Amino acid sequence: MVGIWGAIGTEPVRTDQRERLTADLEWNGLETTGEYTDGDVTVGIATHSDEPQPVWTGEDVAVWLWGSVWGFDGPDGYSLPTGPPAAYCASLYEEYGLEFVAGLNGNFVGAVYDPSERRVSLFTDRLGSRAVHCYRTDGGIVFSTNVQSLPLHPAVETGFDVEYLAEYFSLQRAFGVKTPLDGVERLQPGSITTVSLDETTVETERYWTPSYDPVDEPREYFVRRIAETLTRAVEERTDPDTEYGLLLSGGSDSRLTLAALMAADRDVRCYHLADWVNPEARIARRVATAADVPITLLQRGREYQANTLRKTPRAGNFVGYFNQIHAAGFEGTLREDVEYLFTGHYGDMLFKGNHVPTRTIDLGGLGSFPLPVEEDVESVEEYVSGRVSEAPPYIRDALSRDMYDVYAANVSREGEGIVDHGIAYGSLQEATVCSRCPLTNGTSQFFYYGTLQTMPSGTLFLDNRLVDLFLSTPTSYLLRGNLIGEAIEYLDPDLAAIPHGSTNVPLSYPPAIQQAGRIATAFKRRHFPEPIDEPHWTAGPWTNHSELIRSQGFVRETIDEHEELIRALPFLSWEGVNECYQAHLDGADNLAALYTLVTFLRMPLTRRLAQAERPVATTP
Repeated sequence: MVGIWGAIGTEPVRTDQRERLTADLEWNGLETTGEYTDGDVTVGIATHSDEPQPVWTGEDVAVWLWGSVWGFDGPDGYSLPTGPPAAYCASLYEEYGLEFVAGLNGNFVGAVYDPSERRVSLFTDRLGSRAVHCYRTDGGIVFSTNVQSLPLHPAVETGFDVEYLAEYFSLQRAFGVKTPLDGVERLQPGSITTVSLDETTVETERYWTPSYDPVDEPREYFVRRIAETLTRAVEERTDPDTEYGLLLSGGSDSRLTLAALMAADRDVRCYHLADWVNPEARIARRVATAADVPITLLQRGREYQANTLRKTPRAGNFVGYFNQIHAAGFEGTLREDVEYLFTGHYGDMLFKGNHVPTRTIDLGGLGSFPLPVEEDVESVEEYVSGRVSEAPPYIRDALSRDMYDVYAANVSREGEGIVDHGIAYGSLQEATVCSRCPLTNGTSQFFYYGTLQTMPSGTLFLDNRLVDLFLSTPTSYLLRGNLIGEAIEYLDPDLAAIPHGSTNVPLSYPPAIQQAGRIATAFKRRHFPEPIDEPHWTAGPWTNHSELIRSQGFVRETIDEHEELIRALPFLSWEGVNECYQAHLDGADNLAALYTLVTFLRMPLTRRLAQAERPVATTP
């Protein structure tokens, strides 16, 4: 894997322990790794870059950075990097001190060590896109972006926290700064955490918090800004000599990324994931043909998901589950073909309002569909109710209260604002509209984080300028504005004229027609489907995982393989596991509960803690 870990203010560990913690950051052995130790300060890093780290400033201050920096918004305006990320940050530190972090545009986590001041500072990007898991010791902290290896450090004494683990099993993530490990929390998004070794203090300051403040501008203003900002991001972040890849669906987010790449005159090779040459795969090929770029079908075989389950949980961070590193099984092909892989990830988060609360309409045989009108959340009780679901039967008996009370215990009012799992928001509306700050509040973060492990990759949408634009966009436009589709038309009308894979309606059509097309397409696929060879195949890019569990045995086999472990963990019920599995076979929808469970069972961390026989904690 790639990432960064460190121990600040702890007793130095043996060389073999230090090397193992760094080696645990590697995914395939192709990474560049480095370690630095100075008494009670140790930092290890693994990256896809050849840049040696740490980088030293002229004042003998060490700087590390895992991630990408695309620009700096400083006193003299916005400027582009003048060197590799860590070296660039070191130069900014020399000029501005730690205040430089607030001006960075990028996805990153970094560290600054000043030996003369006996001080180490860790910093995260605005949205906390790369989570840092932190354990407090008497004299400092142990931290790592890889939560799986954190307990390998001898100063970390942790066990499973049953209630946060229940959040993971029922909601597929623990929210905010919380994790299912006792004493382990994520660093705040948009923050600088400073450890003073002499004073043995740890202080955190947030340099950025989301503020939702929609402006009164016509829809066309936002469409133009999205299209032009994405194109500018391509021009700034890419160069003509690099080979780029793009995961292209039949939808709109990746298509807009393709349009921006074309507008910036960049060459790109597209890839489409599917189980068979289905309608969406055919649309993706039409899009690539219209853009005159090559496209490769990455066709998942029958054992693809079973093989993925054996591979990806070692990168698990208690967000989402194993199959969400969608292209993990094609890592070799992608690495051989291209140097950097783009996705359209988070376009829907920013400009389709997919996390804004709305009502759902049940149209019977036509299916259920969200009504694209924001539903106001007027109380903490409504807010919590919109988040929770029932705990799976395999952990239910270990809880002393239901999931509503578990979640509500982590939510409090502060004036007009709200604190949810340690993250402060200015209002209930901001807590919903900006709920993906930090990104680990959404299960798809595992797709982002996991793909980063396999190769250099990213999305154009996590750009500060686009985040700022999102924070100024009225929810009516997010839900009903077709902003992504019209941004494609702004850049490339030919691409916008091709239908969306789930609507069979061109992206340039008005939102009402898009919604009608979505309902009609869903009805047709449900009642008049194309003949398929496997029950888990679909007309779209995703596997029908509910049917896959019923038609294949890999989930049952994983459960049986880990029976001894399940019985050894006091919070899991073997009978509850079997009840959950059998109910799914009988028609219940227990996909998330089962996939989260088998991901957990295959995490290295699970067996490490079970073998250590450390106590199980309960949240007060």
